[in-house]
Amino acid sequence: LAVSSRTAAASPCNRLIRHRQNMKGGTITVVLLLAAVAWATEDHTGDFDKIDDRLDRLTARLVKLEERIESRVDPARVVRAKSLNAKVTQLEGTGCGTHDFQCGGSDPQCVGLLLVCDGIKDCRNGADEATCQVPLKTGDVFEGHRVFDRCTRRQPEVFNFEITAIQTRTAFNAYARVRANLVMEYDDGVVDGHSSLPLTGLYSFGTHKVVFTPPEDDRLGLSCEFDGANFDRCVGRTKRDSGETCAKFIFTKKH
Repeated sequence: LAVSSRTAAASPCNRLIRHRQNMKGGTITVVLLLAAVAWATEDHTGDFDKIDDRLDRLTARLVKLEERIESRVDPARVVRAKSLNAKVTQLEGTGCGTHDFQCGGSDPQCVGLLLVCDGIKDCRNGADEATCQVPLKTGDVFEGHRVFDRCTRRQPEVFNFEITAIQTRTAFNAYARVRANLVMEYDDGVVDGHSSLPLTGLYSFGTHKVVFTPPEDDRLGLSCEFDGANFDRCVGRTKRDSGETCAKFIFTKKH
C-alpha cells in the first residue's frame, strides 16, 4: 500500500531523527558557550601587559613626533633660517637696483623702495606690505663692538646707542623717523672721555636699515642694517660724505 507523505513525516522513525538533529545543534551551542566562559575565566594578565607595552611605545612615538614638529616651528629656529637665507641673498645679490625692493619668493620682482608699506600691494606676492612694523622701540639699547675704524676721532672699541623716540607718520610711509642717543667711553691714549651725541635718522622698511645723519662737523654718518629676520642684531657702518665705509661695528640689543 502507498503511504502518504504526511503519514511518513509523522512516523516515529522520522520524529526520532529530528530529535537527534535538534540535540546535535543544541550540543554545539552549549559547547561554544562553555568555551567562551572558560576563556573569560582564564588569567589574561600577560595579554593585557602586552597591550600596555604597545600603547606605551605608541605614546612615546607620538611625543617624539610632537617635539619634532615643535622644533621645526620654533621661533628662534625660524629666525636663524631666515637670517641664513638673507646672508645667501646678500652674497648672491637680489637682482634689483640700489633703490629697489626685492619681492622674493618663487616669483622674483623688483619694486621701488618708496612703494614699500604705502598701503598698496605692488609685489605680486604682497611682500612689500608684509612687514610694516618698526622693529625698534623707545628704550632699546644696542651695544656696538668695533670691527675696524679708520676715521672716527675717538676710536671707541665699544659704544651704545639708545632709541629715544620713533615717529611712524612721515611724508613717506616707507620710512619711520628715529631719534637716539649715541654714548661712548673712549681712551685715545691721552685723554679718557665720555661722550653723548643726539642722533636723528630714518628707518627704511624696504632695506631694514636705520640711517642717522652726521651728529658732528666731521660729516661722519652712522647706519645700522638688520637682516630682516633677526632684529636683535645689526651691522653698523660709519660713512663719509662720499659714501665710503671707513668704520664697521656689530651691534646687538642689550636685554
